[in-house]
Amino acid sequence: MNRLKHNFAGFTLIELMVVIAIIGILAAVGIPAYSGYVSDARDNVARSTLQSIALMQKNYYQDNFCYVATGTGVDKGPAINQYLFGSTLAESDTTPIDTTATNFFYFEITGETSDACPGSGTPMLGKNFIVKAISRADSSKWFSINHKLGKVKKDGADAAETTW
Repeated sequence: MNRLKHNFAGFTLIELMVVIAIIGILAAVGIPAYSGYVSDARDNVARSTLQSIALMQKNYYQDNFCYVATGTGVDKGPAINQYLFGSTLAESDTTPIDTTATNFFYFEITGETSDACPGSGTPMLGKNFIVKAISRADSSKWFSINHKLGKVKKDGADAAETTW
């Protein structure tokens, strides 16, 4: 008996194309889902930072009977770090809240001034506050919390039932 032995080493072109197609399908499904997870994680970091700022506002109120207000704008983060968290001027851009351009959100505190709170100096002081985390990429996307530790809608009304 004469047997021919064939040693095939490798894959056929069809097998390689099937594997590449399967990898392409998995990538097409996985990448959008992954980017959604990353976006949700960034939003959760912003919400957590808002809560930290609001709690520090409550601590500040216990000592000063007024809340800190920084006004609006992208450059208000260092003032929050300095006046609420006690950071030095040199570290106020990054400690404890990263307010540099690498952060996807910037933070600001607005509030209603009161005669009982001398609001003309730095920091401005008020009888209430709204802290906002505003997306640097899309300023129409923002989260906020007020002095009652409640969420605030874009029209300024309380949004107790609304989930973030």
